[in-house]
Amino acid sequence: MIESVRRRLAAILLHPASVFAGLLSGGLYGWLDAGPAPVVEFMGHLYLRLLQMCVIPLLFSAVVMGLAKLFSSGSARRYVGRLVGLFAAGLLLAGSLGLLLGEVGQPGANLQSGARQVIGEAVFRAEATSGATAGTSLQDIAIGIVPENIFKAFSSGNMLAILFFALLFGVALGSLDADKSERAILLFESIYETLTAIIGWLVYILPAGLFCLAYSQVSAVGLPILGAMFKLVLLIYAGGLAIVLLCILVVWWRLGGDVRRPVSALREATFVAFGASSSFAALPAALRGLKEGVGMDRHVVDLVLPLGITLNPPGSVFHFAIATVFLANLYGVVLDTGQMSFVLVASVLAGLAAAGAPGVAALSMMSLILIPLGLPVEVAIILLVAIDPIIDPVLTVVNVQANAATTILLAGSEDRGNRTQSDHGVLRQP
Repeated sequence: MIESVRRRLAAILLHPASVFAGLLSGGLYGWLDAGPAPVVEFMGHLYLRLLQMCVIPLLFSAVVMGLAKLFSSGSARRYVGRLVGLFAAGLLLAGSLGLLLGEVGQPGANLQSGARQVIGEAVFRAEATSGATAGTSLQDIAIGIVPENIFKAFSSGNMLAILFFALLFGVALGSLDADKSERAILLFESIYETLTAIIGWLVYILPAGLFCLAYSQVSAVGLPILGAMFKLVLLIYAGGLAIVLLCILVVWWRLGGDVRRPVSALREATFVAFGASSSFAALPAALRGLKEGVGMDRHVVDLVLPLGITLNPPGSVFHFAIATVFLANLYGVVLDTGQMSFVLVASVLAGLAAAGAPGVAALSMMSLILIPLGLPVEVAIILLVAIDPIIDPVLTVVNVQANAATTILLAGSEDRGNRTQSDHGVLRQP
């Protein structure tokens, strides 16, 4: 009886209509509300913290478990080259699309005097209330990846340092004798399943949580600055939609024309990504969707998807590329072919450097692109922070969808390889 009630309640609360209604109504309330609603913002912040509470241990246990199983079975070598190739191709494609849309759309050129005045006032106010934002060198980033104290990295949420340690730990665990590693792998698998169960409970209040989060995101955007930078926002949404559609097309091709299953399976992850503007908050739903909804190999999913969410941010690369063109337009700088090539490569490096960094810290990585071009980093950060609440949701969806597609590509090729070997008797059990 209780189980039947639970299933009916889940069917209602997790129905796309309920989730979308919560997201849309929260955004509409934030758009129309003249003043802040502290209770709504508090509840949204609390729900996001509840989701993120389990993300770091979930990511750590998934990566360690996935790598340990791969290395203990001797199959890790099959993944590395294809994984790096897929990540690199996706990031370069996202950066190229950002440059293309920026050059075609010219988001910072021919702005009306009113729009330029609004942008100038926003820059002036921000510079008057805060100091200049220093850029981060590649040397600082490399040092920050290696944790001097792993427990400090866990407490501060340093995702790159945690991932680096998880990679070493997983490889070392998989290299031990089977009788020693199997018990530890089972422990990490139990931790992973426990965290997944906790997140499953939180999903029941997803519509209410998305209502509060959408309100907070939309109400934080000032209408004047949004109007002044509307063309850039529109191009970012158009580019994000194009990348998502490309991911769906790739999945359709890989699964032999079946696209409804993965779209339905990733529906919850997409809503969480858009409402929470956090790839890590959407990670548990994406993991569950790919394994249970699409039927992908759990070993591949548990390894590739957490790695991709942390190290493969096509949304950030696309954002940095088109934002650089916007700033060049704003200052009347015409980028030649060589400079465009530099922006493409630098956007990929900046996107990788920004992976796991929050807010302004991530945007400050644009210094890697802008300083060599002679463009002001502080102005870029000020303007992009102003519209960040409205563009971050679609960029987060891009990151989640792109990494899900990458995982399906790798898992699909692996399944096909296993079937081929099985046909030749290689995998036939004795």
